Amino acid sequence: MSNSFPKSERLRSRYLIDRLFEPGKCKSLTAYPIRMVYRINDTEADSDDSIKTGNALLISVPKKHFHHAVDRNRIKRQIREAYRTNKELIRLPEGKSVHMALIWLSNTHLPSLEVTEKVKNLMHRLSERQ
Repeated sequence: MSNSFPKSERLRSRYLIDRLFEPGKCKSLTAYPIRMVYRINDTEADSDDSIKTGNALLISVPKKHFHHAVDRNRIKRQIREAYRTNKELIRLPEGKSVHMALIWLSNTHLPSLEVTEKVKNLMHRLSERQ
């Protein structure tokens, strides 16, 4: 698996985002200050062309916590880098994929190493739940 984060792995579709946050269907994990909302998809059952097969990620840093875009972008960059370098930690059974959202909960900055450890923790826990 390559250490890249191509556009095909980004969750951009409004339909898929709404589907990810559908009540009763999504699950959540927290490693403060990051919350992961995820939904495991069965790629054989979801053969519809509108459903993205493969893992997809959405990153959210609320304006409520960081009013300046430069601060929000810094945190998104840290999370993106942590995911990109550690995405092989997500182990799912054959024929399954995951759509996930990583949401920043705190109103303070963290060093990149701490952000990476939190993201790795969430990915390990996600893999263990399968």
